[in-house]
Amino acid sequence: MAVLIGMSGETKGQAFELEQNEVRIGRSQDNFIVLNHPTVSGHHCTILRDGDKYIVSDQDSTNGTRLNSKDIKEAQLKPKDLIQVGSVEFMFDGENVEAIETHAYAEAQVEVAPGPATAPDSFTNISPFGARRKESKGMWFILITVIGVLALVTAVIFFIKLISSG
Repeated sequence: MAVLIGMSGETKGQAFELEQNEVRIGRSQDNFIVLNHPTVSGHHCTILRDGDKYIVSDQDSTNGTRLNSKDIKEAQLKPKDLIQVGSVEFMFDGENVEAIETHAYAEAQVEVAPGPATAPDSFTNISPFGARRKESKGMWFILITVIGVLALVTAVIFFIKLISSG
């Protein structure tokens, strides 16, 4: 038997057994699962059972139906799938549910380099901003020295005026 388990909002922790061949989900009261949420359409989506297969289909809802974070119009469900109806989330699970093969990976081609890996001689070329210029250090030293001297002169003048006025 398949089940939808509420994962968010008011449905969190609730289990809805999918005993019927057609389970309608939406905000209208004539749905099997009624979700009183502003992001859910009146007749948002339907889950159809065909033997051990379960198929979710969006019913042209305003905010759409998502399966595992992807917008869908219709898709076959497998255990542990996450269904998002508007912004209300459910997990689909069950025993005796036909699981579909979802891994469509291309055969990986791995190239192994001979010999041990070594560190590069220098990391100076890895910065996206290029190497530091050596002449900029001298300019910064002069600038900081000038600012320091000005701050010292200002402090001396301030103390002289403070002593002479008091």
